[in-house]
Amino acid sequence: MNKQKETNLFSEFEPVSREEWEKQIKKDLKGADYREKLKWDTLEGLSSLPFYRTDNLEELELYSPVSIRANMNSTWKRCELISESDPVQANAELKQSVKGGANAFQIKSDIAYSEGAIGGNMIGTQLQSQEGFNELTAGIDLSEINLFINSGMNTPALLAMIHNSDTKIKGAAFFFDPFTYTAEHGREPLPPEKLNNIISQIAGKNDFKTLCSDGLFYHTTGATITQELGISLAIASEYLARSNEEDLDRTANSLFFRLSAGPLYFPEIAKFRAARILWANLLDAYGIKNSHPLHIHAETTPQNQTLADPHNNILRGTTEAMSAVIGGVDSLTIQPFDSRFKSTNSFSSRIARNIHHIIAEEAHFSKVYDPASGSYYVEQLTEEIAKKSWEFFQLIEKQGGFLKALKNRIIQSEIETSRDSKLQAYASGKRTLVGTNNYPNSDEKIANPVITTDFTNVLKTTDHSPSIDSVNLIESLSENLQKNQFVGDLFGSYLEPQKTFYTSLEPFRAAETFESIRHRTQEYTESTNLEPSVQLVPIGNKKWRKLRSTFASNMMGCAGFNIDSPIGFESIESASEKFSSDNSDIYVLCGADEEYPELIKPFCEKFGKKGTLLLAGNPKDKEAEFRSFGIDHFIYSGMNIPKTLSEIQDQIFNSEKTSS
Repeated sequence: MNKQKETNLFSEFEPVSREEWEKQIKKDLKGADYREKLKWDTLEGLSSLPFYRTDNLEELELYSPVSIRANMNSTWKRCELISESDPVQANAELKQSVKGGANAFQIKSDIAYSEGAIGGNMIGTQLQSQEGFNELTAGIDLSEINLFINSGMNTPALLAMIHNSDTKIKGAAFFFDPFTYTAEHGREPLPPEKLNNIISQIAGKNDFKTLCSDGLFYHTTGATITQELGISLAIASEYLARSNEEDLDRTANSLFFRLSAGPLYFPEIAKFRAARILWANLLDAYGIKNSHPLHIHAETTPQNQTLADPHNNILRGTTEAMSAVIGGVDSLTIQPFDSRFKSTNSFSSRIARNIHHIIAEEAHFSKVYDPASGSYYVEQLTEEIAKKSWEFFQLIEKQGGFLKALKNRIIQSEIETSRDSKLQAYASGKRTLVGTNNYPNSDEKIANPVITTDFTNVLKTTDHSPSIDSVNLIESLSENLQKNQFVGDLFGSYLEPQKTFYTSLEPFRAAETFESIRHRTQEYTESTNLEPSVQLVPIGNKKWRKLRSTFASNMMGCAGFNIDSPIGFESIESASEKFSSDNSDIYVLCGADEEYPELIKPFCEKFGKKGTLLLAGNPKDKEAEFRSFGIDHFIYSGMNIPKTLSEIQDQIFNSEKTSS
């Protein structure tokens, strides 16, 4: 072994300098500069080159292995969503998942409050009382299992229930983020002093993670990677800024980040690593010793889940989970692949759970510590993301903190710009959702989306008037719950939405626009018993007619149209004879640009009376001329696909042919 260690296995190979590499790259690119030619400009505000070397690491300023690896290990909590509303049924689901190998669970039990309405509603598992919580945890050993409770502003009640419970709970985290409540609902959940009092009381409770910085929400509304991290940092700063100096350590120890695991594989890996650098910088700025490792809880993103070809969501969830694990998250929730259109079931939950097992046990991700370390590309990305995230955090801080920046619409404006860019990228095909805006299965009937996957019920109340001690809130809530009072009697002590309004942020899914087009076609077919049909007409140059036919078939399939794609024809005349008895709604001319001037007029003459006419290709300065011959629409790369498909639907659904 010693001899092998001393052997230079690469001694036969001469070292290659950066200059030699760049000279060869320039030669391969025929003189072009790879920094411009091959640079990847993402919609996340990041720019990556295809070529990095070890000397790039010497240029890094923020890079710190200690900061990145603090509390990192090769294992993660395999968190499973529990969706049952009834506590007894949720308990059975918990037990089944424990048998399946899950070692952490995510449960939602939050409150929806509307001004002017009597009472409120409970969303998710109905933990309306102490009895409900006891039913949820009955017979389950929680000493080695972590609970992640999406309780929002209902967190004080859940902490009180745990305080009363005989079940020993080793680890728990609560998605309590009053600042994100403001961003989502447009107003603050409590008066400032009351909120500060609650933050102080729940910080460090039972050594749980009780203060959440919920970056996931901002990701779902359109935030970039750097915006998500910058906002998460700003929210963490809000908690620390509201703490007394003697409580800073306790507050820092209670904080954790809830982040998205998004679709960009390597940037997502770098994002989780950058979060630890940023956390170390924040603690340093507050004069807190870096003895509080950051807990990162990640969730695969619901933003790019689709109703069309939903099994693709399994693949999306797998790659997102891999990026989170390689990035070193502490816990991970994988969204079930069908959660957008049906309530979570045992099959989809099992598939999500098994993704954890496969990447841990079969892909051996649980055997490697910080696998991205030493990758010049990932290290460079980590540095870039950390820098830009810190800059965005500083932008927020210059406004006076998170709430001031929200009130001034700085955060909303930045996220809206990012969201619009992403939607435009999906609309133009620059970003692909397989099965939705590219490679669609036009024969598939897609499901209707679920309006909400969370069960909602009215908060129960008793006839008793609770006596709440705000100074000792958790203990006071515990006493009332022991007296069989309901959450509906108590929530007014910790949720009192203010009248100051902010511009709220709304989550979105990338596929929604395309799915609405597919649903419109389905509704039309169901109401008329007519299936919109497309006849491709490939003419001339074999290479171009095939390319244009493939593009047209993909695009028309996004609307759910029935498509016929023949191999091709040598002339318009032969195509016309072939389709003499055809009665399609749409005819698409597919060929080469240089041949179109001679093909378009006869194409319009032969097919103009049959249906709507499309040209596959960008007409540029000839659009007016081609339209004068009879072309109705043009389809080409980079166009707004949903807009054009909607216009085509308007034309064929309202035509005399289809309405007769």
